[in-house]
Amino acid sequence: MRLDITFRKNQRGLGLVTVIFMITVGALLSAGMASMMMLGQKQVVQSFQSTRAMQAAESGVQLELSKLIHPQVTGGCAGAINAANTVYNFNVSGIRGCSATVNCTVTPIELVDYTTITSIGRCGGNAASLETASRRIRVRTVRP
Repeated sequence: MRLDITFRKNQRGLGLVTVIFMITVGALLSAGMASMMMLGQKQVVQSFQSTRAMQAAESGVQLELSKLIHPQVTGGCAGAINAANTVYNFNVSGIRGCSATVNCTVTPIELVDYTTITSIGRCGGNAASLETASRRIRVRTVRP
């Protein structure tokens, strides 16, 4: 009997220390998981904006190629040897709020005119924001 009483006296307070330790470990794990979830959400937003920016850049190239192919359409690449930047602001679902800045240059090589179309698609907030993405596409084609 004496041994049991002595053992209990030596064990006093150990439960409190264990509970405090468990609460601390749980809080650290929760904070770490919350931080990882926030990082994951930011990566998803950046990936989404990046895809939208690529689609905006491709749309800008397609619009300028359309102007080159159809001679009745004026402006953009069709109208000049080295055209100034053309900005397209998209207002359709999928790339709403995105823009494409397109530039065309014509390079003659061995009596053949090659048109280089450079399109920069941008989506998201301001340029300093993490939710902003931009993609550049360059296409070279023979001028019809």
